[in-house]
Amino acid sequence: MVEQYSTLSWRNGLPVSGVLLTLLSLVGCSLGPEYVRPQNHATSESAFLSDLSGRDAAEVAAPAESSWWLRFNDPLLNAWISRLHSENLDLRVSLERIEQSRQQVRIQSGARWPALGISGDGGRRFAPDALANGERDYRSEVNLASGISWQLDLFGRIRQGIKAAHYQASAREQDYIGLRQSLIAELVGHRARLALLEKEIEIQQTIVSSREQTLNTVNRRYRLGVKNASAVDVHTARENLSTAQATFNALKLALDETYLAVDRLLNQAPGGERLSSVGFPLLPPMPVPVLISPAQLLDQRPDILGSELRLKAANAGIGVAVADLFPDLTLTASGGFVGSQIGGLLVNDQAVGSIITQLNTRLFEGGRLRAQIRLREAEARELAWQYANVVLTAMIEVETALVQERSLRAQVDNLLASVASARRAEALSRERYQRGITSLLELLETQRRWQNAERNLLAAQQASWNARINLHLALGGDWQLGQPVPPQSRSRGKEK
Repeated sequence: MVEQYSTLSWRNGLPVSGVLLTLLSLVGCSLGPEYVRPQNHATSESAFLSDLSGRDAAEVAAPAESSWWLRFNDPLLNAWISRLHSENLDLRVSLERIEQSRQQVRIQSGARWPALGISGDGGRRFAPDALANGERDYRSEVNLASGISWQLDLFGRIRQGIKAAHYQASAREQDYIGLRQSLIAELVGHRARLALLEKEIEIQQTIVSSREQTLNTVNRRYRLGVKNASAVDVHTARENLSTAQATFNALKLALDETYLAVDRLLNQAPGGERLSSVGFPLLPPMPVPVLISPAQLLDQRPDILGSELRLKAANAGIGVAVADLFPDLTLTASGGFVGSQIGGLLVNDQAVGSIITQLNTRLFEGGRLRAQIRLREAEARELAWQYANVVLTAMIEVETALVQERSLRAQVDNLLASVASARRAEALSRERYQRGITSLLELLETQRRWQNAERNLLAAQQASWNARINLHLALGGDWQLGQPVPPQSRSRGKEK
């Protein structure tokens, strides 16, 4: 997979008699290995194992990142994401990094062009005149000169450097897209978390009210001297009520913390407007996103694209290091005028100039240049393995999210039935306790089971949301619904 990043073999043992011919044949060429995408698991798989939709992934179009969150039909979430795009501080930092990379491209590109300069000076000097009885000899001198210097890119060192800078800038753009997707996913997760917390607070308030009723019933039975009603029952009921109230307060705290997390993402002052989540679905809507093939994933996930672009930059860096083995040719020309006064300076009689061709080559540097090539090759191999790891991780993330999606749907169905049964059991147990048929401990046990069933259901619903969000994130977007979000810039470095 990474054999192409071992290029020294074709340069070792070059015959001395062939050096000149080799140099002439390489003039105008870019040295270094030609980039080839490394083989990886995605190119050998035609579909994801857990895709049970029956759709042919190879026929699914793969458009750019799209607004998959629109399927949730939540105006508040849409407004939040719109503000996230324009106000989030992490995105602004990432945009500045993109700008830095673009300027680095311009810096590298400037080396392709001649450097032109102009200078001028004037002065007056004096010295003793030996022929004039000790009198001083005064002379004025005015110089006006310009020069041009151009390093010819005979072996592609500058071209490869520009290409590497382009790839690095494009990788930064993919970093921005990936960060934006992660922040959107985090924001959608907070929106779902708020809805589920509000539902859990509502349920917990019902539990608190139920335990208040239980405590009142126990107190009344104890005061009336009902058989089997004791002070222990009173304290037990009071302890259960206090525990339920503490849980209620903890849920309110979690709600506030989630809103503060939203404030941070949206770059707004803490403690902003708190809107109700009534109407937001407790489960992500069906169907799941349309899947693509693993091979198409390579061109959709920003982390995969960014990793490959950095690999391409490292590949170009090898070309820069190889080009350093060959001579540099620089053309320099200068011209100007020299005279004793400004008037009449710009005439042919006062003109001076020069044209110089300079050829520099490195004959011996103690193996530094070849070590530099090996270093760049090792860096490229490292990035190639990282790329393979990113691809494999992406495939596993998709498979994991698909498995979770399917499993959690069945789990939620089971827990809905469990909650319904637990509610009926709690109501019957309360009625039996009020009639003196059953004990307080049995009532408290059925209440505990009901509360646990409600919590388990909410936890499964939260996990379902997490799985759906992770699936969108793992796929790099939604390939069916919504319109593409216009990126700030999605230009990629091109092979030249």
